[in-house]
Amino acid sequence: MEANQIPLDELVAIGIDVQRKATTIIASSLAIVSLISSSALIWMIKRSRASFTTTYNRILLAMAISDIIFSFSVSHFNFTTPIDDNYFVWNASGNQLTCSIQGFASGVGAASGLLYSCSLNLYSLAVVKYQKPDRYIRSKLEPFLHGVPIAYAFIINIAIVAKQHFNDGGRGNCGAPIYKPPHCIGYEDGQTREGFDIPCGRGHDGVTIFFYLAGAITAFIVPLTIGISLGMIYRSVSK
Repeated sequence: MEANQIPLDELVAIGIDVQRKATTIIASSLAIVSLISSSALIWMIKRSRASFTTTYNRILLAMAISDIIFSFSVSHFNFTTPIDDNYFVWNASGNQLTCSIQGFASGVGAASGLLYSCSLNLYSLAVVKYQKPDRYIRSKLEPFLHGVPIAYAFIINIAIVAKQHFNDGGRGNCGAPIYKPPHCIGYEDGQTREGFDIPCGRGHDGVTIFFYLAGAITAFIVPLTIGISLGMIYRSVSK
């Protein structure tokens, strides 16, 4: 054993942070509440007079579905976290496959939900400022209002899965680009410590910059689109 490697008995001594356990329970419980709320919204839309016949209601439906996907993916109480990390992550009972699935679902739900917020603002812009009729919006704009969020969410997250960038970051949710738990200290990337299944440094061979670039682009596009569209709507109605 190298001098900087942590012995197994010291790994066990790291223990599970009580605060992290409480945070996981609260976050997963709130995710279930969000899931139920979005399901109730879909039920209310279905029961409304217009149901799913309008573009506005269909965008709300898509936003609710995105939230259901995201909320379901983070309501796992760490059950999907690889069991390799159970010495410091509470209730970690899964493997790398469940971790990747959780990360992918979370990424798809989050990305599509954010971009559907842009779609809702662009729809409002078309109605309020440009006074486009529903028939025009339905035939000319709606395919893009749905297609862009869905395509972007899936393309980005499929690429992240291919680059092995969905890994446990130590808090139960699989959103870390590189796998670097405490038991990997002193081990080279690609090595698997005895008694563990996931190789240290998983995801390091991928293009890590792509992971951060995808997040940065999303974080830039969404507020910019919403801000500009809301500004144009405000100027239109304030004249």
